[in-house]
Amino acid sequence: MSSVRPRFQINASTEVLNRAKAVAYGKGLSLTEFVLQLLAGTDPELKVLIEKDLASRTRPGNPTKAKE
Repeated sequence: MSSVRPRFQINASTEVLNRAKAVAYGKGLSLTEFVLQLLAGTDPELKVLIEKDLASRTRPGNPTKAKE
C-alpha cells in the first residue's frame, strides 16, 4: 500500500532554482534530497525525521528486480 506524500513549493526565481539544481546534482542528489538535507541541519528532531524519510524514500526511475 502506498502512502500519500504531501508536496510543498518554494517561491524562487528561475536562476535560484537552476543554481540549486546544479549544486544538488553536483553532489549526486535530487533537488528534494538536497533541500531536505539542508533542513535537517536546522533542528535535531527534524534531522531524525528527515533521515528516516530519506531512508524509506523510493528512488526515481524503474524499480529493480530482485535477484533470485
